[in-house]
Amino acid sequence: MNKVFICKNDAETAFYIERRMAEYQDCGGNFTSPGLVYDYLRILIHYITVVRPFAEHNLDSILKLMGASYKEKGFRTPFWAIIRDAYNAHPNDELFYKARNVEREITNEDLDEIFSFMEYELLQDSGDMTESYLGTLAVCRVKYQQSKVRNIHMKERPRAEEKREAPLFLKDCERFVEQYTPEKIKAYLDRFILGQDESKEVLSTAVYNHMLRILHPEEKLLKTNVLMVGPSGCGKTEIIRRLSEILPVPVVITDFSGIVATPWKGRNKEESLLNLYIKAGKDPELTECGIVFCDEFDKIIPAKLYSRGGDINQELQGQLLGMFEGTDVDVPLADKSGADSIIMDTTNILFVCAGAFEGLERIVKKDYVKGGIGFGSEVEKDESFEMTGMHLKTEHLMEYGMKPELAGRLSTVTVLRKLDREMMKRVLTEPEDSILSRYERELMIDDGVRLTLTDGALDVITDRVMDMSIGARGLNSVVREILADVLFEVPSMTGVKEVLITEGAARLEEKATYL
Repeated sequence: MNKVFICKNDAETAFYIERRMAEYQDCGGNFTSPGLVYDYLRILIHYITVVRPFAEHNLDSILKLMGASYKEKGFRTPFWAIIRDAYNAHPNDELFYKARNVEREITNEDLDEIFSFMEYELLQDSGDMTESYLGTLAVCRVKYQQSKVRNIHMKERPRAEEKREAPLFLKDCERFVEQYTPEKIKAYLDRFILGQDESKEVLSTAVYNHMLRILHPEEKLLKTNVLMVGPSGCGKTEIIRRLSEILPVPVVITDFSGIVATPWKGRNKEESLLNLYIKAGKDPELTECGIVFCDEFDKIIPAKLYSRGGDINQELQGQLLGMFEGTDVDVPLADKSGADSIIMDTTNILFVCAGAFEGLERIVKKDYVKGGIGFGSEVEKDESFEMTGMHLKTEHLMEYGMKPELAGRLSTVTVLRKLDREMMKRVLTEPEDSILSRYERELMIDDGVRLTLTDGALDVITDRVMDMSIGARGLNSVVREILADVLFEVPSMTGVKEVLITEGAARLEEKATYL
């Protein structure tokens, strides 16, 4: 195998490795996954010849890196961290790009086969360094695995597909894709959320694409992280909450308003991944296919300067780049498992970021109302302008304070509209699981009492919520205040069949009527 270093190019190296593997198998050797072994050796030798100094282009380097490839307790290992650094230094290198898939697939059993292959190769050579290399091989083979050195394996092994069964949650993902299309997902959301059709379509498509990426990793489908922009109480969190009810992967909601760049000063970004890990029942594979909803995401965007002029938000945004794109993140564990942390691959985790982004509409409006800057800017009346996803561009997010690289990783942007009075009244009564229907069920289930509100009462509730300026989030608090006495008194009463809430009762000027 030392002869690989005299090959003139990658094509010649590939041919040499393939030929040596074929000779090994003809002599009775076995690879459960020859293609995987071939890809691994290509990446290893390519790394040595491309990145390492010329003095380290030797078989000794290959053997040491092979030893550093063993996985211990399911955690990723030093060799793959080295290869990830190589990819960052050479982002256009095709072999380094393919390494991530090899990292996921290769097992300690495969590495045993590669060591046996290398042992066979060394025994074919009668050079002066043979004994030295065999000694190095023996050391590297046991350095990361506490087991005895084994001789070359010539017996039949189970096939690769029999060696590792697919995780059970993949079957749930398959059933989900069979049952739901983006259109059916939106239809489910329509039962509980009125309006916001654009955003429901965007999220329905994103989660469906997420399922396809999980089921077909070999297709390398693009990940579609989503940015949701909209005022408080317009339905951003509710959309995610309803999606989590039908999705076969874990979904967590994390408040990003307190996230900071320096973890010793407060909460850190890894908290969201830890929540996902716990939600997944501490199953690493399931965790790495989940969805993270970053609520109040706009709170980390406005610039807040250090007294000396540093920008703490720029630092935090920079830390999020790799996590959103896909990298290995060291997540501290706050449990008694004995492990301090776990390495989590975020490549297949879908990130949905949401926030009000107050002031962003003014930035966008400059380019679209009369007198806006830009050669082809649209002309609209100032008072009639309403920002939509079509209006919002990456340049506007950058002007707001978002790093260009971060804006680029949020590839899909959707804008939710503020609820007007008419829509607020409909949200109060029409959805399948509306606020009123929940209180109606509470009275009916326990006491058999029907709850009725007059049109005047509904108008009063709507007006009170609109005055609070917090959107649909204010519905529960207003209705709860009106029904406080009813919920306290009715369980102790007999003969009551119906509770009537009039306009006066809704204004808290009179008591509810018991019929």
